[in-house]
This record gives sequence, structure tokens and C-alpha cells, in this order.
Amino acid sequence: MLTLDNVTKSFGARRILDRVSWSMPDDARVGLVGLNGAGKSTLLRMIADVSPPDSGRIARPQKTRVGYLPQDAPEMGGRSVLAETLSALDRMQALERRGRELEELLAREHSGPGHDAALEEYGEVLHELEQHDFYSADARATAVLFGLGFSEADLSRDVAEFSGGIRMRIALAKLLLDGPDFMMLDEPTNHLDIEARNWLEDYLAAYTGGIILVSHDRYFLDRVTNRTTELARGKITDYVGNYSRYLVQREERFALEMAAYENQRAEIEHMEQFISRFRYQASKARLVQSRIKQLEKIERLEPPVGAEKPPAIVFPQCERSARRVFELQGAVKKYGDLTVYNGIDLVIERGQKIALVGPNGAGKSTMMKILAGVEELSGGERIVGDKVALGYFAQNLAESLNYEKTVLRELSDSADALAMPQLRGLLGAMLFSGDDVEKRVGVLSGGERARLALAKVLAQRNNCLLLDEPTNNLDIIAKDSLLEALRRFSGTVLIVSHDRFVLNELATEVIEVGQGYATRYLGNYDQYLEKKALIEARAAAPESPKIAKPPRDTRGNGEATQSRDAERRRDRSAKQKKQIEDDIEKKESERGKLAEEMNRPDFYLARKDADELIARYEKIGREVEKLYADLVKFEEPEETL
Repeated sequence: MLTLDNVTKSFGARRILDRVSWSMPDDARVGLVGLNGAGKSTLLRMIADVSPPDSGRIARPQKTRVGYLPQDAPEMGGRSVLAETLSALDRMQALERRGRELEELLAREHSGPGHDAALEEYGEVLHELEQHDFYSADARATAVLFGLGFSEADLSRDVAEFSGGIRMRIALAKLLLDGPDFMMLDEPTNHLDIEARNWLEDYLAAYTGGIILVSHDRYFLDRVTNRTTELARGKITDYVGNYSRYLVQREERFALEMAAYENQRAEIEHMEQFISRFRYQASKARLVQSRIKQLEKIERLEPPVGAEKPPAIVFPQCERSARRVFELQGAVKKYGDLTVYNGIDLVIERGQKIALVGPNGAGKSTMMKILAGVEELSGGERIVGDKVALGYFAQNLAESLNYEKTVLRELSDSADALAMPQLRGLLGAMLFSGDDVEKRVGVLSGGERARLALAKVLAQRNNCLLLDEPTNNLDIIAKDSLLEALRRFSGTVLIVSHDRFVLNELATEVIEVGQGYATRYLGNYDQYLEKKALIEARAAAPESPKIAKPPRDTRGNGEATQSRDAERRRDRSAKQKKQIEDDIEKKESERGKLAEEMNRPDFYLARKDADELIARYEKIGREVEKLYADLVKFEEPEETL
């Protein structure tokens, strides 16, 4: 059990944690959520013993190891990728060296107290090495690196050759290989493509230790976590379940807290009106004094977290483009001997919302550059439609910012017909609040500059947006603001993103690129995956033998027999369906009672069987999901031949 006892942490006058007490079991999977700047990263650093609390105590079980993955790339170099990853096992390597020393000592001394002590220590060393599967470290490190997107050739390259994003992958690989008792993961998916995220989800789902995870990927949180902890205004609130369940519970809690806040506010206003009205009437003096004392005793509630809605993104009015926005005819793109596209034909029409997908290196960013006119074709033709006003965003656009200007001036100088309140609202949606807009661009972090570059694209009169990873530096609330704006946008959107939620909610078409070609699928990302899986299954399945139809019943009673059989099947199905519905009702009732108990603020402190209740809650949840899946079968109409 990892425990925070009355922990406080401040930065200047701003209090991040205010006398917080909290605990988590050894195998809990916690999603840590909260607004940008709420203190999530600070809390992870304190638990990992990287940063101390101002007061209070953080208790960890004896000999417990806590691993920490920060957001910033660590300094690395001078070793190959594989050697750097294996350096995570320095402690185990030291144990192995100690084991060899003990072997030599035992070979020299065959008896005596020194021999007995060395033999006992040698046994402990061997046990520790076997427990951590040290002798298969090379194979495990290679498997982790492959899972995170490295190739065989990458393993022998010097770490210094790679970008900061790739070095973050190596830092993640080291942490996974080390396998600490608790892992503190601060945005582990920031530099992973969808395939690597899927692999990491599976890895963490099977991990036996405790995890506290900060992520802006809803799907990742849903898959990995079973408990959600919200950090807001210096306090911690626990919710049972993953991120999607947290959203439902938080909405219910918000409604109750808002009702209490508004009721109290109405009561206070009523009392203040009474005092103001009768303050100078002698006959009401006692009543007025009584109300004043009542007013002083009221412990005033704050507006609930979430009462302040994020600013909406407003696009400038733009001219309508031609129906055909882009057309590629026999497009070829080569880099030396490497052929990225080999004679593709592609048409992008007005108003389409298209997701561009494919594995790393498939050519997604290259396609964006070709459409944006940043890269010239090696062959074929690119045709741009009439009146197309193109906005193109890529991460490297941050390099073109004027570092001497303030954030607000840099945006306003390039904005088209947006009033100052709209510009400030756009910056607020991009996570620049208050005095942040007066910061000089030169002092911003890389992520902040990328957000400002994105704001500049969104503030112009564009009717076509090419967005290459626009959500990389946005939190979930900022992503929601951008997603809602893009949904409302009447123009054309082509987007590359590793955020599956964004792809599902925005895209109406998917274009998959790879091996020199581009394949189009109608629907969102999940529908694309389903169609692709179906195509692959059909291609892999052996051809089914043709089955001869049974001879027609000419005796006159065939139809009656079939009718009776059908009626018996319907009766049997109805009984089975009723039984499933009854089972669902019982289990949902039991699950509701458990949820009510687990949502109590003192749940983990008051209940010694907390882990058992959580396990029971999750088991019932899986059973209910299976029952619903069984129930769906009875709702589907029978196919007729």
C-alpha cells in the first residue's frame, strides 16, 4: 500500500496539494486526471521521491521500488539503443558480479562461518536474479524495443543519433524492463504511434505492479486503468472505474455540487437582501443582527470543479472552395532509392473530414507536405481546386515563430478578422491563460510553441486544414475544444493523429497509406479497423465447399413442420432472453450497491476488504458485459436464405 498522509506542496503563493491524505493498493491501476497545471506531474515526482513535499509524509512499503517516467527526454549518448536499455538493470548486473565473487569465495573456502555466510548470501543473490528473470534480459529488452517501434537496425545505433521523442521511447523501454513495484508514468504515449500505443496497453494490462498514469489519451486510460483520481484545487477525489466511467460519475457529482452551491448562493442573497432592506429600522434590529450572525457562520461553498467552461474556438468566416479541393494524378514521390508513393490517384472533396493513417514511415507526413505544396512530386501531378485557402500545421512550424514577440502579438499579427476577445479565447483553448499571453515566445517550451503555431493556423481564413499531429501537446479538455471546432468547421479537414478518440469522433473517411499506395475506407477509425480485419480474414480463410440444398418437401407437410419448429425456437429464445435480462438486473443492482460503497471518501481507509470489493465490482462488470453481448444475439433478426 502506497500512502500519502497530510501532504502539502506549494509553489510560491500557489498551493498544489493542501493537506492531502490518499492511498492505493500495490496492484492498483490509477488514472491521474485534472486540469493543465493542477499538479499531476508534481504529485508523480513526489511519490517517486524526485521532489519532496513541503509537509506531511509519503509512505511506501519496505524495499519497494518506484519507477518514474518524466515528460522530458533525459540526456543519453555514447551507448547503443540496446545497451542503454539494458543499463536499467545496473542493480541486477551488480548482483550478478557479487554472485561471481561469492562463487570464487566458496571455491576457496569449503567450511567455517565465512563459508556458511557466503553460501546463504549466494542463495539470496541467485533467488533475486531468478525472480527478476535477469538471464533473459537481452531477449526481454529486444522484445520491449520492438514493441515500442524500434527496428532491428536501430538497436545497434548510438542513442545520440535520435531525437528527443525517440529518446523518450528508450526511457520508457528502460522503465518497463526494470519492472519496479510502482510505475509513475507521465504522458508515456506522447511519442508513440497507434501500433506502439496498442502494444503498451497490452503490456501494462498484464503488468503485476501498481501504476499511476497521466495521459491525455482517453482510450489508453480506459484500457489500462481501473480507478480514476482527480486532482483539483489542491484536493484529491477518487472514482471507481476507468476514464469513461469517471466522466459519468463526475457529471453526476457535478450536478449535486452545483445544486448545493446554487441553493446556498440563493440563501445568502436572500439573507443579504433582508439585511440591506431592514438594516436601519429599529423594530427589525434584532432580526437583522440575527441574520448577520447566521451569514458569518456559513461556510461558503466554491463553484464545483468544471463550472468554468473552456473557451470555444471560433474560426474566421472563409470563402467556399471548389468541390474538388485536391487531386493527385499518378503521383510519385521518391527520396533517392526509396519510393514513398508509386503513381497514386487521389481526390479530396469539399467538406470531407479525412483521417490519414498508416504505420510510422508509411508516408503520412509526406502526403501532408505534398498536398500542402511543401514537397514537390517526383512524378505525376498535384491539382488544387479554385478558391482553396489552405492552412497547414506541422510540429516544425513552431521554428518559424518570432521569438521576440509576445504570444498575443504573434497571434494577432497573423490573425484574419478575429476580434481581441476571440483571439484570447483561442489562446485560452490552446492552454494560454491569464498572463501567459504576455510571455515572450522565446521563453516558451517546445510544446507551448507548437500550440501557438497551431493557434496561428486556426486564426486564419482557411477553408481547408491539413493538420499533422495537432493534438500532441493538448490536454483532454483542449482536445475536446479543438474537436468540437473541427466538427463545426464547414471546410475540409485532413488530419494525422495518434489519438484514436479524435479519429473516431471527427473522421468520416480514412485513407491508409503504405507500400507506395493509398487505400480509402468510408467511416471512422473503428469502422476502418473492422473493415480491414474483415478483408484480411476473408483473404486468409480457405474457400468454403459448396453445400447442396436439401430436396424440396413434396409431401405437403414440410411447411407445417418448419412452422412448428420455428415456433419452438422462438419460445426457447424468449425464455433464454428473459433469463439473461433477469440476471442483468440482479447483477446491476449488486454492482450499484458496491459502487455506492466505493464512492465514499473514506472508502480505502474504512474498509479493510477494499481490494476484494473492487475486484468483485470489476468481476460483476465483466459478467454484465458478457450478458449484454449474449442479449444482443436475441435482438438480431435471423438471416433468411
